[in-house]
Amino acid sequence: MPQPAPGLRGRVERASAPTLLWLSARPKFLLPVATVVLLVVGLAAPTPVGVPVLVLLVLLISSLSYLSWPVVEGAARLLRLATIGLLIAAIVGRLSA
Repeated sequence: MPQPAPGLRGRVERASAPTLLWLSARPKFLLPVATVVLLVVGLAAPTPVGVPVLVLLVLLISSLSYLSWPVVEGAARLLRLATIGLLIAAIVGRLSA
């Protein structure tokens, strides 16, 4: 197993390791299904429930994107950024409605 990077990235990698190990031991469909469930609940639930769920989803996707950033390239990076941007837009839309 490679050594964690120095600095902030290393601290984030070490702090995330137990959760990522737990997640990797689960069925592979768990993360995509959980993501879809969070998205549907976040968009369909009333604002006081939906916005925190969408914020949780942004945090989840942002953290996974941060951790995977060194190994993804080009279009995959743009897709991650676009996803986060669309979720933030959905949060703003929910709050302004």
